[in-house]
Amino acid sequence: MSALATAIRFLRMWIRPGGGVEEESQRLTNFVRMPLRDKFSALVQFARGFCLSRKFDTKGLILAGKSIKIVKRNGEIHLDRYCRIRNGVSIAVVGKDKAHKAVLRIGYDSGISDRTRINVTTSVTIGKGCSIGWDCDIWDTSWHRVRFVDRESGPVSAPVVIEDHVWVGSRSIIQKGVTIGANSVIAAGSVVTKDIPPNSLAGGVPARVIKQIAGWDRRAYGEGPVEVTE
Repeated sequence: MSALATAIRFLRMWIRPGGGVEEESQRLTNFVRMPLRDKFSALVQFARGFCLSRKFDTKGLILAGKSIKIVKRNGEIHLDRYCRIRNGVSIAVVGKDKAHKAVLRIGYDSGISDRTRINVTTSVTIGKGCSIGWDCDIWDTSWHRVRFVDRESGPVSAPVVIEDHVWVGSRSIIQKGVTIGANSVIAAGSVVTKDIPPNSLAGGVPARVIKQIAGWDRRAYGEGPVEVTE
């Protein structure tokens, strides 16, 4: 099957991936309104994503940019139907051995922006409808143990959970053992070292809750499942 035919088949999945009728109609309408050049670009990215999905254990539709690097050893990558992975993203899912696999889960309709790096040694979960900004670092490990003279050393690795509909601003760092609650926003350049409760605007080094929010709407910023850029 040619790359173009494959892209067309996956585009049909994108238009109807299991969402509501209103969402499906909006996707189709937006695609039809795209200039021809943008339609071709979308098909190319879907074809690129099809090749990329071979490294996923639970496959889905990926709108993929260029120069994406995925290293998987003693690990698993699971995708909930559809996501966007932009240019230069690096993903390493490397477990200790076959009995202690590393697992990365990416929720439906989440996006990972340019040059973001995700390192998984135990578990990283990205929920549904998340937006991860460019040049972010997400890791579930410190790679080595710091031996303190006055206290017990913490674990080298601990799971990271980014719950549904979280926006992580550009150049942020999400460290091991952190859970970011649903509907939260992490300000650009933040370093998240502790849990952030749901519906929070958090920022700083280290990140702290600035105020509670009702949530956020990424479509107001041109993002979402209908976004296609090369």
